[in-house]
Amino acid sequence: MSRIVRACLCAAILLAVGSIEPVRAQGDYPNRTITIIVTVAAGSQSDVFARLVAARLQTRLGKPVVVENRVGGGQTIGGAAAAKAAPDGYTLLQGNTSALIIAPQLRNPPPYNTPKDFLPVTLMASGPSVLVVNPKLPIKTVQELIAYAKANPGKLNYGSHGAGSFTHAATELFMGTTGINMVHIPYNGGGPLAVGFLGGSVDVVIFDLVSIRPHVEAGKARVIAQVGSRRTTQYPDIPLVSESVAPDLKADFWVGMAAPAGTPPAIVERLNREISSIMSEPDVKAMAAKVSMDFIPGTPKSFAEQVDREWKLWGGVIRDRKIAIH
Repeated sequence: MSRIVRACLCAAILLAVGSIEPVRAQGDYPNRTITIIVTVAAGSQSDVFARLVAARLQTRLGKPVVVENRVGGGQTIGGAAAAKAAPDGYTLLQGNTSALIIAPQLRNPPPYNTPKDFLPVTLMASGPSVLVVNPKLPIKTVQELIAYAKANPGKLNYGSHGAGSFTHAATELFMGTTGINMVHIPYNGGGPLAVGFLGGSVDVVIFDLVSIRPHVEAGKARVIAQVGSRRTTQYPDIPLVSESVAPDLKADFWVGMAAPAGTPPAIVERLNREISSIMSEPDVKAMAAKVSMDFIPGTPKSFAEQVDREWKLWGGVIRDRKIAIH
């Protein structure tokens, strides 16, 4: 056999082996620890979901699944770390509307572009929020809020969980759609925001249902509308702003799992099946229902389409409303 023929055969064998290795790696997945990066602090609702999924995913896959909290930068530190991770299925990101959609677009340049830098795996939980006003105000419906704000320009203020948070962007979307203006008062998280609202320093807030419900029942807060794509069973008679004001005002807050772009499709599909099955378990569904969130089964493709759609939506709100972090 000539030297040239031997060299060609060796090259062909090496190419064949190289093409087999990725397939073999996918077939053996997982063969070591999987890390789920969470962009919020330990003990928060999103973190609780992540740890529940990690424990059950570990049982299903037969390999350790650990949760790593990487907080800071308005949730972009964890997001950036996940975006830069090797696309092999061993580093995942559990992110929410803020981490995956809103926060990166508030930075210049964005630390990551979610539709390009991630492969969405599955939407895990999604649900509405409530639009709440100080009960001392003569406002009982969202229409009355709009009329009052227009008749008293600059008089009302609204609170948020912080500059660039979901509540900040969602309220700006509401104001831009309805043509009203309220002064923004950002707080550092839900706890301080609740204190400010209950102390009378804040007039209007988009709150999550769980934290505000006791105060609504005590007469210290008034729910005038729901913000999302469906009514919650906790307030079945309170209309959605999309029903009573504008159809486009369907802003759900959600949590989902994503993998770095380039992760093999077979791994993404398997993770989608496993996590979807976990989220469909009765006790997990009951846990989500307590915080008025639901798991809506879907494919990686359907979640990717949602991410792409919301990236454009919230990016437009950020630009149009000139939302910036100072």
